[in-house]
Amino acid sequence: MSKPAPALRSSKPTQSELEPDVKTDSKLSASDKTSTPSNDESASSSNVLAASAAGARYLILLSISSRLLTFLVNNLLLRYLSPSLLGISVQLELLSISILYFSRESLRTALQRQSQNTKNSSIIITNLALLCLPLGICFSGVLGWSYWRGSEVGQLPWGKEAVGLYVLATIFELASEPGFALGQAGLRYKLRAGAESAASLTRCLLTCGTTIYFARQGWDIGPLGFALGQLGYGVVLFLVYTAVFGVPYPSQIPTMKGEKEGYYGGLFEKQLTGLAGTMWVQAAIKHVLTQGDSLLVAWLTTLEEQGTYALAANYGGLVARMVLQPIEEAARGLFSKLLVDGNSVAKKDKKDTSKQEGKAAAQRTLKLLLRLYLLFSVIIITLGPPFAPLALQLLAGKRWADAQAGAVLAGYCYYIPLLAVNGVTEAFVQSAANTADLRRQSAVMGVFSVGFGVAGWWFVKALGMGARGLVAANAVNMALRIVWSGGFMRSYFTGGEGKVKDEGKGWREIIPSPVLVSVAAVVAAVVRAPGVSELGMIKQIATGAVGGLVLLIAAAVTERHFAMECWRMAKRK
Repeated sequence: MSKPAPALRSSKPTQSELEPDVKTDSKLSASDKTSTPSNDESASSSNVLAASAAGARYLILLSISSRLLTFLVNNLLLRYLSPSLLGISVQLELLSISILYFSRESLRTALQRQSQNTKNSSIIITNLALLCLPLGICFSGVLGWSYWRGSEVGQLPWGKEAVGLYVLATIFELASEPGFALGQAGLRYKLRAGAESAASLTRCLLTCGTTIYFARQGWDIGPLGFALGQLGYGVVLFLVYTAVFGVPYPSQIPTMKGEKEGYYGGLFEKQLTGLAGTMWVQAAIKHVLTQGDSLLVAWLTTLEEQGTYALAANYGGLVARMVLQPIEEAARGLFSKLLVDGNSVAKKDKKDTSKQEGKAAAQRTLKLLLRLYLLFSVIIITLGPPFAPLALQLLAGKRWADAQAGAVLAGYCYYIPLLAVNGVTEAFVQSAANTADLRRQSAVMGVFSVGFGVAGWWFVKALGMGARGLVAANAVNMALRIVWSGGFMRSYFTGGEGKVKDEGKGWREIIPSPVLVSVAAVVAAVVRAPGVSELGMIKQIATGAVGGLVLLIAAAVTERHFAMECWRMAKRK
């Protein structure tokens, strides 16, 4: 038999190349080889959990390193940027995010439902991922033209050139999507971490280097430095994935006569493509909700006010982007593997057992993540708001530390816990929901989007809260989304096939210890006491440090068993 061809160089990847990067013992005993199907399924779930835990570590390290690098570069650039220019960069970033989101988000989510055990899975994944590029070209034309001609950015010096470079950068990113999809299918998070780290470093070097160089020469290049950096990010990402997987191309899927009806043109699997179409509507609504603050800021405020809000929001969301976002992505992949692979078993007795085991594993993981997030929330809510203005002054300087920016950052600390919980609950919904559930969610989110717009206008304009009103409107909207997701999860675990019996204390297990909550309440009262904010900078920092130390000690004592459980999961090989 001839040796299998490498991935995408002369053919599609072999099935072995899509296997998770998890070390397993190849020396199986005779009893292991003849184990029961339930034992096989348990081992499979354990491997997926291990691969996802390892993947989460890679994604967190990637996110922390890239975000910290970007954070340091932005702080350096603040000396050369005005609030207006920072506002322009926010609008350009919104353009890039919108094109990418409309072009690939639904396809990414749908592809996570594709089981690795399916024949020709690599070809199915590659073909569907290739649709991102024509979609991206279409959306780039529409959105890019609107920015070019109709937005305030396009009318500024170097604005049109910056828009063009951002559009070109998104095309390069979308061209690398087949490689990304194949890596995700095989849980090859190490590859993704390497690709995005190299791309992030390139972006930071280009942005910082060009901006500082031309500023010292006395030349005003406007947003061109950000655009060149973004182009470098897209090119490097494309080059890395192309070097690993080769140049992607659509391939005819070999099928039997009875299977031809399951594909469009012999290229795209009908069920997966239909699911992607359904998810596109949901993704579009979710993008409006997720980027609603940016859209409202662009509509209701000036460029200078946009820059002020962007600074506070970037600092406030730094922890969310570094830690919470990669956990959410890893959780979505994990839930998809546990729930979808369980549905792909052919025999009914195996299917029922696999589905129940997958649901049980997903429920345990969901509980663990929610409790971890609530513990994180206790610390953020206790210490974040009173010390946010001080942190902003230390990081951005007095030029940026005005009352409005400090107040927005303080309010953001109350919003971050809602953002965290919503991220993991919606990751589960997207992995477990069927087409009908997704349509209902899209309808509900559409109602929420209208409500968010009305609430944003009310808080910002009617009540005159400015950027703080946007944070309040986001918090209300996020709370409603969590309630809907909670209702879905309750019905999913308690009804239908593979009903899971809730063990232990049930969902009360996610609530932190009452002792820790009481200690946090006392610390919060002390650091918010009258006169603390009037202390000198050193005394304020010392007060916050002591309060944080007390909280950490209380958490170490009351949550030690839970911490050990998290550690065992993270270290599982």
